[in-house]
Amino acid sequence: MSKLGVWLAQQSQGDREYLLKYQPRDFVQGLKDFNRYCAWLTDFGFIEMKLEVLGVQALIDDYDLAKISDVLLSDGQGETLRLIQGAIRKSAHVLDKDKTELVEHLWGRLFDFETPEIQGMLAQAKQSKDRPWLRPLKANLERPGEGALRTLVGHSSFVTAVAIAPNGKTAISASDDNTLKIWDTETGRELKTLTGHSSVNAVAIAPDGKTAISASDDNTLKIWDTETGRKLKTLIGHSFHVKAVAIVPDGKTAISVSNYPTLGIWDTETGSELKTLTGHSSVNAVAIAPDGKTAISASYDKTLKIWDTETGRELKTLRGHSNRVNAVAIAPDGKTAISASSDNTLKIWDTETGRELKTLTGHTDKVTAVDLAPDGKTAISASWDSTLKIWDTETGRELTTLTGHSSFVTAVDLAPDGKTAISASYDKTLKIWDTETGRELTTLTGHSSAVNAVAIAPDGKTAISASYDETLKIWDTETASELKTLAGHSNSVLAVAIAPDGKTAISASWDKTLKIWDLLTGKEVASFSGEAAFNGCAFAPDGVTVVAGDASGRVHFLRLEGMGDLGDAAAPNNPVSLFYSGLALAKQGQYEAALAKLAEVAEIRPDAPIVCLEQGKVLCELERYAEAVASLDQAKEIAGKDRDFWFSRGFALSKCDSQEAARESWDFAINIQPDDCDFWFEKAKKLFDVERYEQTILCLDLAIKIEPSKAYLWEWRGFVMQRFGRAEEAISSYDRVLEWQPDDAGILANRAWALLTLGRHDEAMANWDKALEIDPNCTGAYYNKACSFALQNQVELALVNLQRAIELEPEKYREVAKTDTDFDGIRGDVRFQELLGNGVNEN
Repeated sequence: MSKLGVWLAQQSQGDREYLLKYQPRDFVQGLKDFNRYCAWLTDFGFIEMKLEVLGVQALIDDYDLAKISDVLLSDGQGETLRLIQGAIRKSAHVLDKDKTELVEHLWGRLFDFETPEIQGMLAQAKQSKDRPWLRPLKANLERPGEGALRTLVGHSSFVTAVAIAPNGKTAISASDDNTLKIWDTETGRELKTLTGHSSVNAVAIAPDGKTAISASDDNTLKIWDTETGRKLKTLIGHSFHVKAVAIVPDGKTAISVSNYPTLGIWDTETGSELKTLTGHSSVNAVAIAPDGKTAISASYDKTLKIWDTETGRELKTLRGHSNRVNAVAIAPDGKTAISASSDNTLKIWDTETGRELKTLTGHTDKVTAVDLAPDGKTAISASWDSTLKIWDTETGRELTTLTGHSSFVTAVDLAPDGKTAISASYDKTLKIWDTETGRELTTLTGHSSAVNAVAIAPDGKTAISASYDETLKIWDTETASELKTLAGHSNSVLAVAIAPDGKTAISASWDKTLKIWDLLTGKEVASFSGEAAFNGCAFAPDGVTVVAGDASGRVHFLRLEGMGDLGDAAAPNNPVSLFYSGLALAKQGQYEAALAKLAEVAEIRPDAPIVCLEQGKVLCELERYAEAVASLDQAKEIAGKDRDFWFSRGFALSKCDSQEAARESWDFAINIQPDDCDFWFEKAKKLFDVERYEQTILCLDLAIKIEPSKAYLWEWRGFVMQRFGRAEEAISSYDRVLEWQPDDAGILANRAWALLTLGRHDEAMANWDKALEIDPNCTGAYYNKACSFALQNQVELALVNLQRAIELEPEKYREVAKTDTDFDGIRGDVRFQELLGNGVNEN
């Protein structure tokens, strides 16, 4: 922190707030000390603290004081303040949401300005960073004076049009989110929202500024009072979407344009229709050369560009594709590159001369991704024709075609040994392939939408995928199991890359951000907000230089700083590899081996509570509950609203006879989402499937605490209690269901079986008979009666009831009876064997 920042922090809260709010004004209007005014407004400590305490608009307003006519500043001082204010104003929409990105945005917008005051302020800003961040290596955001003055944020979908009032103080925007918004153009503040349309396509403001007219996909125009936001009239006449509107200079008439090609002329005072007249762009991908000195970007404009990563200078443009270029990969020697295009081809380029060497043809639709083998001799491509192809890069010959996806293949990555590849597809899956035989090895499922990208870790044991479902997932490539989901983006994730040491990853998203992830903890450790959607990203070999491309056509060069020591990346002590190996072993039920792996990770990364969390879960599985509690308690700081954590902790505490602490943990879990009964019911079903009956019952009890009158929860509880050997409690649960559903034959049949296990045969038989009175086709009742009679060696009655069950559901009950030990006493009877054969009349 700067000296001024330290001094401000030492003041009392009241004094500090006064100084931040009024001192710049006092310097200018009272003391006339313009040099100190300038010094404060170029000091990062003041800028950061004012933003934190009073917000971005108050900070912007301080710089407006320099525009007062009697403020005497040198030309250099005035220009410096204008640039800093311009940078802050251009980033106001980001800083309103996340003040922690102040440093990144000042660097991204002011890096190129060499004035001592700006460079000094940027140096202070850099020194203030006490956590990981992505430092721009060159100015990578619009500079002050370029493009828009400010970004206004508030619409939830596309902004289709905007109009500025004649006095310039307000503007009105139209959006696909069905609204118009009125804005204060000086502060960027949203004043009003106008609702009433479906999708709004255009807006025009009358010359007096008092009314506005909007055009919409709902086939109408609407006239609005701009002061009150009230709708005055709806103009009806078009038979299709209205796409544009203009008001003539006298304000009395308006002209609209519709999709069904018509022009409408309107009287704005009456709302009546007067007359009808009839009659280098986005960057998709980026790759960095092995030496880290150059990068190649691929674009919608049908070209590729080679860049100097140190200076950010464009070196060459590669032309040859006839449609957009979707992907690019660079050979290990850096001398050639291969590109994939929507023109259905791949091209191999000489990176030194920019000359096209070969064109690879064979795909029948857009080629969306490409990767090169470690030796550079083969390449693998992915296409919208739902296939992948392996190519000989020296001859350009197609070697094999991989088929299996049911929709577009969007991405592919080769394992470090070149023997396997992983593809991503619009069919929501990833597939692992043997590149030598072309055989599909396994399919990874878990994403809920199209998968856009995939990257394999340097050790080949894990991979990360990016999806339209706004998440990334980490996978074990050997077991094909999902290890972790990384959530944090607010829109589709389009690209992902893993650092050479395998400890961090970077993702690029339509939400206009890049995010850095610690792959051990799964936590986001740094973020960078741009001005357009990010389509591609890559790590340089140094593991800290990042190149990213966005939808505006800009290529960003950034450096990851402040990560500290994340452990030894060299095998076999890479904590990320050890951690995910431990998780995979736990999923396979190898708990002792998993615990050993996690213990190694804990020694390397004692700062990672996630390790304690996973150790606690494994210790629970090993029934080492006291150790589990100790381990889980070390992870409480990161547990937050993780209901699974608080449930596991409560269970471990209950097994240690700490019932009150267990209840507190479970109550905390419930209160995270107090109305979400479904979470606990779904968790109960999963635990039941793996025969964790005691935990299943606890989950059902939590669900019942939320929704005590849900009959299906009590039914499940009764069934699980019965399976767990707690027949009395099962009967009690079934009785609750029967209070609401007294004629439920299935519940009566289940209750009868619980009674039988307690030796209450007569009551059980009465329940079965009642169930059959209600539903003569209640197969469960017939089958359970057969079991009961068989146990009592009443052969005739057993066979009669079994025959009826088989007549109703032959496949199910023949199969079940073959192995049911209840029939062991009559299994030798010829008639029993006939029932299990094909000689029974099933009509």
